[in-house]
Amino acid sequence: MKKISSLLFAATIILMAACTGQPNSKEYTLTGNISGGSDSLEVFLQIIDENTGEFVSVDTTTVQNGTFVFKGIAEQNPALRFISTEGLSRPVPVAIESGNIDVSIDTAFVVTVKGTALNDKYQEFSNKRNAINNQLRELSKLGKEAEKAGTLTPEYEKELDNKYDSLYNGLKKEVFDFTKANITNPFGVYVLIDRGVSFDATQLKELLPSLDAKVKASARVQKLEKRLQALEGTEVGKQFIDIKGTTPDGKELSLSDYAGKGKYVLVDFWASWCPPCRKDMPTVVEAYKQYKNKGFEIVGVSLDDDKAAWEKGIKDLNITWPQVSDLKGWKTELGAAYAVNSIPHTVLLDKEGKIIAKDIHASELLSKLAELMK
Repeated sequence: MKKISSLLFAATIILMAACTGQPNSKEYTLTGNISGGSDSLEVFLQIIDENTGEFVSVDTTTVQNGTFVFKGIAEQNPALRFISTEGLSRPVPVAIESGNIDVSIDTAFVVTVKGTALNDKYQEFSNKRNAINNQLRELSKLGKEAEKAGTLTPEYEKELDNKYDSLYNGLKKEVFDFTKANITNPFGVYVLIDRGVSFDATQLKELLPSLDAKVKASARVQKLEKRLQALEGTEVGKQFIDIKGTTPDGKELSLSDYAGKGKYVLVDFWASWCPPCRKDMPTVVEAYKQYKNKGFEIVGVSLDDDKAAWEKGIKDLNITWPQVSDLKGWKTELGAAYAVNSIPHTVLLDKEGKIIAKDIHASELLSKLAELMK
């Protein structure tokens, strides 16, 4: 009886699947709708080259009556692809898994992807992330409007900054939590590689071991491995890592020319094009004036890629301390040694060259130096 019951149950399941019109378990249909999209507009299905990070097209179709379609056989494990077309600010990630995948692109080129388990999960994450980003943009707008109107008091600026920091920290938590929960599927790996520079050493150490060998071997993940090494090597309490760059007048200068020589040294990563850096610089200039003859030195490391702009920034901002750069912008090897992913970024060294603080805000620098110089 048990065997007959099992057979009947299996037959019923097969019949139910047939009656509901479910597609072949390995097939996928990706249907996209573009509001106001012109016919004959090309749409590309792309992959990311795992070593170069470049987008490469693997399929192409055209819009007909506002609709485009991609069909195919899904791999055993979901694969990550990207939808790209004219008007999108960047390609949109889509998990290719069996079933019907619906892509909607509205007139503002806001994209929604749904219909299968992984795509629904990523869309939920995207909605949360976008909502926080909208709030961050609104706070920035309020600050600029108040500054323009002359109503940006120190109290109001601090209030906006606190709200911004709270939201931004919440955003970073959302990104990490999603990555951790999905690290074994394509979306988790994608977010890790895309946003991994925002993760700290503890988070990277938790995530990277979960990747399979092929992913770990890719150039982009290897960069994260190097970032983790840099983060661990520049933790508070560690000895400084020496870096060497070129001064504006073409001479070579090393951090070791100043660090560990009996002075407190602030390593200041900045750039002439960076608004927050320029905003903080007057306070840094004041700190240098007050303490340069009391055992304090600054070594500026610029992330500029334009020598003329760098030199103009030094002059306009009244910077008088030693400066170096390799003029490689965000590809700088000098910044990579200290895992710099945003600027301004500061590292404070004690008299022996040991790291005693990181990311000291300009508003805290004077009080910190007063404490050290007692």
